[in-house]
Amino acid sequence: MSKLLEKLAGGDRRSIGRAREVTEEVLAIPALLPEILAGIWGSDIIIRSRAAHVLRHVATASPSLIASYKEEILRKMPIIDQWEVREQFCILLPLLPLTSQDIDAVLPILQQFLNDKSSIVRTCAMQAMVDLTEVEPELINLVTPIIVQLTDEGSAAMRARGRKLLKVLEKRRQKPE
Repeated sequence: MSKLLEKLAGGDRRSIGRAREVTEEVLAIPALLPEILAGIWGSDIIIRSRAAHVLRHVATASPSLIASYKEEILRKMPIIDQWEVREQFCILLPLLPLTSQDIDAVLPILQQFLNDKSSIVRTCAMQAMVDLTEVEPELINLVTPIIVQLTDEGSAAMRARGRKLLKVLEKRRQKPE
């Protein structure tokens, strides 16, 4: 295991450990990103969770740093059956330089995530779907009924997020082309 991933190891699954420190290292030395991805693809659930957290924060600070890893992220991240990774995947999606083809590929994944056992993943999937309407405005007609249904029938968190997301969708619908 690399020294970088060792910093993400151990402790309680609910903590981020030294993820902030590792995020700063990766932002300073982007060549470390493959190690973070290796941590996500690895078998240690704590490292995987924290590495996904790091990747999301790197992407938020500098989306261009993860752009060249888009294909790998889109191919591997959604098949990991760990809620922390799926949550981070949903948050990462709008930060990636997605094509129409990419969006067509991730929409079914997000729709599957709407049935995830984790309400956090379900709520993040809702958010990701709405975020994608910014990139691909034609999705509004597809996404709106899904968000309406989840706002009516979902968990308390989904209903609360759904109300906010419906307002966003309405504004986007009214936005002149």
